[in-house]
Amino acid sequence: MSRETALRVPAYLPPEIAEAYRMAAERNVLAALNPAIFFGYFSVCADGQGHGNNTTVPGLDWGQSAEALLWLGRREEVLASWEYVKTFQRQDGLVPFAILPDLAGKTVMAEGKYPLSADERGAVFVHWVPGNPLRTLANVTFLVMAEAIHSHTGDRDWLAAQVPWLGRAAAWLQSQITAEGLIRGGGFYVERPTRLEHDGVNQCYSAHALAQAAGLFALVGERELAASCQEAAAGLRTAFRQRFWAGDHCVEYIHPERGPISSHGLTDVDWAAVATGTASEEQLALLWPQLRDQAAFVYSGIPTGIATRPETYEDWEMQHIDRHDLAAMGRVWYLECWARARMGDQAGIWRSLQQVVAVGRGEGWSWRERYYAEATGDLGKYHIRHYCEYPANLIRIVHRFLAPLA
Repeated sequence: MSRETALRVPAYLPPEIAEAYRMAAERNVLAALNPAIFFGYFSVCADGQGHGNNTTVPGLDWGQSAEALLWLGRREEVLASWEYVKTFQRQDGLVPFAILPDLAGKTVMAEGKYPLSADERGAVFVHWVPGNPLRTLANVTFLVMAEAIHSHTGDRDWLAAQVPWLGRAAAWLQSQITAEGLIRGGGFYVERPTRLEHDGVNQCYSAHALAQAAGLFALVGERELAASCQEAAAGLRTAFRQRFWAGDHCVEYIHPERGPISSHGLTDVDWAAVATGTASEEQLALLWPQLRDQAAFVYSGIPTGIATRPETYEDWEMQHIDRHDLAAMGRVWYLECWARARMGDQAGIWRSLQQVVAVGRGEGWSWRERYYAEATGDLGKYHIRHYCEYPANLIRIVHRFLAPLA
């Protein structure tokens, strides 16, 4: 499908939301496509500057933009990007969380003292932050993205051909589950706070991804793979309900030395537990009334922050580096809307969408990578602009979770 294909804005969107949808698509997600790098390439930032003009980030960013492109009718580009990413998968099944061609075969020092290394093709498998956060993120994204592609194409032949890569990705993810049913990996989609070693968002998303993988494998007759993934997903859910519950809200993470951490108010783990169906019905009954109208998740006018009390994090939780991810981010906003959709809260989705639209309009239809709460101060050096996460998730949320206004 060519770049000139007419953009179709969902007819049920009111004018101000329809305009935002169009701007999210044209000035952000579609603008990030760059066939000069290769057919199917798209950057993290629409201007190709914030995180490089030839980088690919299979850890989350790639999946968010790729699914948005599917909704925008750019199937061929997404399939080409999928083929590119899967060639970087290691034999043991690990997918790199970043592909940085300019760093190929090199090691650089982040913050002047932490090594960041890429293989000979530029694939990065180990994070520079001590403890290696984002460890499972790319494999989860890879499995979820396969489901998104199949959902859009319905192509079982394509799905069957992907089994070798999907099977390895799922097996590697399962290898990170401890005997107690906890997934390793620290911060799932955050670096600081590092959330060593068992992050509640990771636990929820890994259960979700493995359950989706089970369904994909079952569709193509891979019964053993399907059963293995389904069993692993069930074990993760059971362990979450037992180990990640603090009486009336979720434990944020389980530190290897300090134990369960649940002292920062409500967090994105609470949204994840609702969104992915990982919390039990009894837990939902206590949790949802607290989440539904909680204004403290809005930072600087935009959803969704990672915690309602971001100022309470301690320096050791940041590895004594910085407070980089104590912010509102599009990845958390997606979880919020997913949770609201599961709970039938369409009014809450519309309200949060209007907040995101207002911020984007005020910044010339561009969104930043992160927005900080007044309580944590303005960490200005992280104000990367033209970042595609909010616009990509705006498109995903409209199609996945938003019902037409009555």
